[in-house]
Amino acid sequence: MTGEDSNNGKNKNVGDSTLVDDTNPPAMVTYAKQFPDVSRIEVFKGQNFRRWNERVFTLLDVHGVAFALTDVKPDEDKSDAKQIEKWNNANKVCRHTILSTISDVLFDVYCSYKVAKEIWDNMNVKYTAEDATKQKFVVGNYLRWQMKEDKEIKVQINV
Repeated sequence: MTGEDSNNGKNKNVGDSTLVDDTNPPAMVTYAKQFPDVSRIEVFKGQNFRRWNERVFTLLDVHGVAFALTDVKPDEDKSDAKQIEKWNNANKVCRHTILSTISDVLFDVYCSYKVAKEIWDNMNVKYTAEDATKQKFVVGNYLRWQMKEDKEIKVQINV
């Protein structure tokens, strides 16, 4: 009997070495889930918060992890291990996504936060208040604006 006959033709002997048949490689087991692709989200530098906020939340919602931005961590005494593991994974994905889509200056501020909900809530408070202040300023300027007869219309509109 040759080496080929003894192993049903799966391994082939060539001289003194044996080649292993690799037509059916072992299946790879992947335990880690892929992080969301944030390449299409513009880096948040302090402007256009609502746009950035909506894009990030939508992306996380599509991946099924946005609940970590709205729900507090389940109590370890009252919740089962699967719920806690699910929340921990969602928190990790959300935190990574937020930190990956903010500027380096903001990253330095928020990287010490370990809970994504804390980052999210703090940014909402800070930048929503700033947006409201800017909006009040613009509306106030609009209400105080008056046409003057001694200037051309184009000049007054583009001021």
